[in-house]
Amino acid sequence: MSKKRNFIKNIVKTFITGGVVASPLFFPNIVKSKKKHTWVAVSAFDKGGILGRGFQRVCDDITRISGGELTIRLFHANELVGAFEAFDVVQSGTCQLGFGSPYYWAGKSNPITFLSGIPFGLNSQEMNAWFYHGEGIKLADKVYNDFDLKFFPAGNTGNQMGGWFNKRIRSVEDFKGLKFRMPGLGGEVLKSYGTNVVLLPGSDVVPSLTSGTIDGTEWIGPAADLGKGLHQVCKYYYYPGWHEPGTCLEAFINLKAFNELNSDHKRLLEMAFKKSNSDIASEFFARNCYAVMRLKEDFNVNFTRFTDLTLKLLKRKSDEVVSDFAKKDKLSKEIFEDIFKFRKNAMFWSNFSEKNYLEARNM
Repeated sequence: MSKKRNFIKNIVKTFITGGVVASPLFFPNIVKSKKKHTWVAVSAFDKGGILGRGFQRVCDDITRISGGELTIRLFHANELVGAFEAFDVVQSGTCQLGFGSPYYWAGKSNPITFLSGIPFGLNSQEMNAWFYHGEGIKLADKVYNDFDLKFFPAGNTGNQMGGWFNKRIRSVEDFKGLKFRMPGLGGEVLKSYGTNVVLLPGSDVVPSLTSGTIDGTEWIGPAADLGKGLHQVCKYYYYPGWHEPGTCLEAFINLKAFNELNSDHKRLLEMAFKKSNSDIASEFFARNCYAVMRLKEDFNVNFTRFTDLTLKLLKRKSDEVVSDFAKKDKLSKEIFEDIFKFRKNAMFWSNFSEKNYLEARNM
């Protein structure tokens, strides 16, 4: 492990000190100055697709808008470290910035899992309202500061689909014995039904389905799933995405590196990640609109809704599982209670507003 860490540090040092990767030919604004910062960012996501483009764009924007005073070079998953190693190298200070989703780091912290979102929880609009105008970011920083990190929301998938299966799911009993890829608290719910839940990075999903290592998977939604070719290896595409109604994508920054920035650079990061949050969520929605039609009309995908009884039982079980997780420590309980309090108010307003509007629009 130490040899690998030293290897990564040498690559990062090459970039920061103006080696081949970061020579003035490619980054003319990099100047050796106490007022300038050169960061290396790592992502848990592949280079291609909405997430790869989105996080590349925000790094490029920060570099450009700062006039090179805060230069960020992004390495996507497996370009410098593996998808699930991003957290460690940023925490250690080897890299300064990382992108992922909080539930990827569930093995390090119980309360961190709640920050991606919870089954039957907040949708993307509600999630952002909680982060920016509720207690969300404050509570997230309580979690991340323990790892010497600063948290920012930096994207959202929007409501996801329920997953790809090679057999019909007629009841919750049909989850038993499945080898299924699902991270986060949704995966914990399926475990309670006897599912063998597997956590895999995006690059391993299709090979694992093809080889039979897993029987099914959830990924994100029509656009991302079409791009991965999941329709070519699975028969049934289930909805709705009960497990991830609005998944938070994060930026996490080494706290020492963050505190070395001046107030203007800190504000730039805050605004850049807000823009990234909006951009990624909007692109997912726009591309899903077209991708869902392509999957249905061009590829004849079998879209199947979970039965009402299945959803009812999943919700009941989700409430039990999430509540049990919240009892494990004080901070988990605090986050859980605040999210559920916010959800109660959000549901009351959404039932007046969006629910009635959508019903009227569909008349």
